[in-house]
Amino acid sequence: MCKSMSGYGRGGFSIGEEDFSVEVKSLNHRSLDIKCRLGERFSALEFRLRDELKKRASRGSFFVSVTSEGGGAGELKPNLPLARSYMDAAAEIKKGLGIEGDVDLPLIMRLKDVFTSSGREDDLEGDWRNFKDGLGRALDQLLEMRGAEGAALKEDVEARLDAVERMVGGIEAHAPELIEAYRQTLKERMEELIGKWGGGNVDEARILQEAAFLAERSDVTEEITRLNSHLARFREYLGLEEPVGRRCDFLCQEILREANTIGSKISDSDMAHTVVEIKGELEKIREQVQNIE
Repeated sequence: MCKSMSGYGRGGFSIGEEDFSVEVKSLNHRSLDIKCRLGERFSALEFRLRDELKKRASRGSFFVSVTSEGGGAGELKPNLPLARSYMDAAAEIKKGLGIEGDVDLPLIMRLKDVFTSSGREDDLEGDWRNFKDGLGRALDQLLEMRGAEGAALKEDVEARLDAVERMVGGIEAHAPELIEAYRQTLKERMEELIGKWGGGNVDEARILQEAAFLAERSDVTEEITRLNSHLARFREYLGLEEPVGRRCDFLCQEILREANTIGSKISDSDMAHTVVEIKGELEKIREQVQNIE
């Protein structure tokens, strides 16, 4: 299944009487990048979160955040011994450095762990079980969105591959005509030169020799064969269940390389224009592939 790397999911969970929600957002990225904003309460769970996410995604830039939705958080109590220690440390700093100013109540209330919750008991395993449930629901939503967008990307890419294949087929069908065109052009040119400078009949064998030489230099059969092989492999990748974004991106580069070689070999204006159109479609395909996992 072709998956996009863009998605969003949200899941709720509860611990005691307090409700929380976990949000997961993802964007395209060359590898797996995870950033978290879990707050102090869930910071110890970050390594477990990362392991869980790695099981379900291989590429993308992920941002995971947890917010409290309210509920019974227990009775807040001041940690007076700690607050007193803060005051004593502040007084010592003022005295030692000669700093003026007062340590007021608003400042003390902002300091870490000045308040404790009577209803809060540390239970890492219990927190993880509840957190994991919410994370699982968020990831389910996110992966569903990535799958839906991936299906749309696949449809668009396949339509553009169809267009490229048609244009390559057109070049392949008209390529043999180039030899005769080269031969005729050489004949006319040589007749023109002979008529201008004088001389006998045109050497047909020499014209054929020169035409064969130019035809060999302009032969695009190998490039077309490789290009068609790459296009067929591209379709195979799009049908796989595993992540294929990197491989598709590499194939885009290989297909573009063959198209450039074909463009450098042919002199027919119509075919040259077709190569330009092929390269335009390939650029659009590559833009889409950048967001495939």
